[in-house]
Amino acid sequence: MIPFDRIHIVGIGGAGMSAIAKILNGSGHTVTGTDLRAGPGMDALSDLGIHVAVGHHPEMTAGADLVVASSAVPDYDEELAEAARTGIPTWRRPELLEAITSGTPTIGATGTHGKTTTTAMLVTALRACGRDPSFVLGGELTEAGTNGHLGSDELLVLEADEAFRTFESLHLTGLVVTNVEPEHLSHFGGEEELLASFVHVSRSVEGPVLACSDDAGSASVAVQSGASTYGTTESADWRLSDLSGDAKGSSFRLRGPGADVPVRVSRPGRHIALNAAGALALLGELGFDLAEAASGMEGFRGVGRRWEHRGTVSGVDLYDDYAHHPTEVAATVEMASAVAVGRLWAVFQPHLYSRTKRFSSEFGGALARADVVVVTDVYGAREEPVPGVTGELVSDAARERGAEVHYVQRRSDLAEFLAERVAPGDLVLSMGAGDITLLHAELAPRLGTRT
Repeated sequence: MIPFDRIHIVGIGGAGMSAIAKILNGSGHTVTGTDLRAGPGMDALSDLGIHVAVGHHPEMTAGADLVVASSAVPDYDEELAEAARTGIPTWRRPELLEAITSGTPTIGATGTHGKTTTTAMLVTALRACGRDPSFVLGGELTEAGTNGHLGSDELLVLEADEAFRTFESLHLTGLVVTNVEPEHLSHFGGEEELLASFVHVSRSVEGPVLACSDDAGSASVAVQSGASTYGTTESADWRLSDLSGDAKGSSFRLRGPGADVPVRVSRPGRHIALNAAGALALLGELGFDLAEAASGMEGFRGVGRRWEHRGTVSGVDLYDDYAHHPTEVAATVEMASAVAVGRLWAVFQPHLYSRTKRFSSEFGGALARADVVVVTDVYGAREEPVPGVTGELVSDAARERGAEVHYVQRRSDLAEFLAERVAPGDLVLSMGAGDITLLHAELAPRLGTRT
């Protein structure tokens, strides 16, 4: 698969890179890696016998045949510099994925939202068909307990990410396009170039492409690339009908060329039903037994940080979600509103200064549907702070729409703030792509000791 034995990975703890590391390790490569942060992802790699370390460790590149860096790692990284100094080849994540997918039949999902869930659904449906595909996900597949797996079948299921234009490097034999909205524009020249990139990738697939007709962006991709479509629209090649749902999931019928199957998805939300339809439509186009594939959807338990139930403590339901784009936030809040018995507390951590500046008004509108909105400061990740761009932009926008809003600047103060205010029957929903995911581990003990 990769013509190198010993591979050192810089940024190995991230969801995408850790999944690849697991597959490389399972394939017989000697894998080492570093990351700036410790965490469960690093622990899981260590448990597999992969030598990992936290921080910068240029000495760990010694003896490596190849050094691979996550796309988010800066060019001036110490380990990359050491590899260059000692003549070790260096790749970025797209180059590694290009090499992997060039030798393995690969299918997957792409889109601004829903690609992780749809990719995970492909895996679940294939397993229901008796297949054991390899997979690389941007989150942990709950029923498998991992984000990366080396399967026994000659098939790879991969999340085709548009960030850093990664999906342009992939060799694909089947693809689902969930939606296309402005996002990751720093990697493109603008919205037109973003759409053109999706079209280019879709045209490059050596097999069926299914694009969602309910979304204007992906519908445009279908028109320009000749892809088939799925959705609730009358013109869709694979059409959802009789869609219904409750707090426990969604049901619908999926009709396509020579197919008509009932589907039950054990996760709530219209967008989840659409994701399931896209995954099933692709497998139908690829010739898999659609009834068998659809049976797997009822056993789908989701992906970590995608509408993940973290527990119920003292009558308070705790949910966590990776939503960090206005459309994602709106869909997640809508789903939570249907589930909440008492008040819905939407706790949001904006991700990236550039995204916060661009979408603060849209975030405010999406959050305002909750009973109570709590906003903390921006998680900058790879970006430097921008003067005047803080979480208050979002909280002000939600307040202008009539929401009850609290701005808690420091994320570390959120648990104490909420513990003093939430009541039995309430639902606390944390959202964001940063360390907001730590909230419930901090909140639960405080709720458990309340009198």
